[in-house]
Amino acid sequence: MAFFKRKRVIIPLFIVILLFAFNSCATFRKSDKKVYKEFKKENITPTIYREKFEGKTVRYIASKPIDASIPSIIFVHGAPGSGDNFFKHLQDKELSAKANLITVDRLGYGYSDYGNSETSIDKQAESIYTIIQKHNLKNVVLFSWSFGGPIVGKMAVKYPEVKSIFMIAPAISPDDEKFFGIGKLVHWKSTRWLFSKALKVSDDEKHSHVDELTKMENDWKNIKIPIHYYHGNKDWIVPFENMAFIKKNANEKLLTAKTIDKGGHMIVFNNYEMIKEDLLEVVRILY
Repeated sequence: MAFFKRKRVIIPLFIVILLFAFNSCATFRKSDKKVYKEFKKENITPTIYREKFEGKTVRYIASKPIDASIPSIIFVHGAPGSGDNFFKHLQDKELSAKANLITVDRLGYGYSDYGNSETSIDKQAESIYTIIQKHNLKNVVLFSWSFGGPIVGKMAVKYPEVKSIFMIAPAISPDDEKFFGIGKLVHWKSTRWLFSKALKVSDDEKHSHVDELTKMENDWKNIKIPIHYYHGNKDWIVPFENMAFIKKNANEKLLTAKTIDKGGHMIVFNNYEMIKEDLLEVVRILY
């Protein structure tokens, strides 16, 4: 009996230790040193920038020094995540030849005020706009994934420098926000301490997202630039029903919506070449 009693204690404790060990590593960010090291493998020297926004620091990374005379593609990640989600794009020589490639750590993630949640979609959009202002960029394409989708949607309404937006598996419908049982562990005070700062920030965004999306429901019909939308019909993280939302709310003449058959949430990587060709076509028009 004593053995089984010990087992009932040891197994949950072991699970807690494993969970804590995993999440202490799950920071979802790379230091400047690691960024340079990763790009060095591709014989590329990236440029790392930092800009102030309302007393906070926003870090962003470009594949080369930013040149305002050519188009720019700014990549906006989801939750959790960081600018390194798009390092493959920044290392793509064909893309780099046609545009500035810029990936940003959103507020709360990476090295942009890490661990401090900014749940306002509007504030997230404003912080990224500081990059456009700083470098006087005129022809900007915004490329987003997941929770980055509504942020670029907000920017498309507010800023005339934005000429086109790409949304990959975006969470934009307030009625179709999906919650997961395991997410309760991050949210509960009794277990929240087990998780990394990035996952806590992601949880804060998750629990404010429906309200934030509801605030901007009328924004979609006010977007006056091309919208390129991609969603896998087997996405179990951000429901495919978001496709119906964008078709209902956006100007159909400006919307190009593509369903990825049997595609999941990782289509940004698994369908890289197809999406890249569409991105290049847009950039060629602006070049």
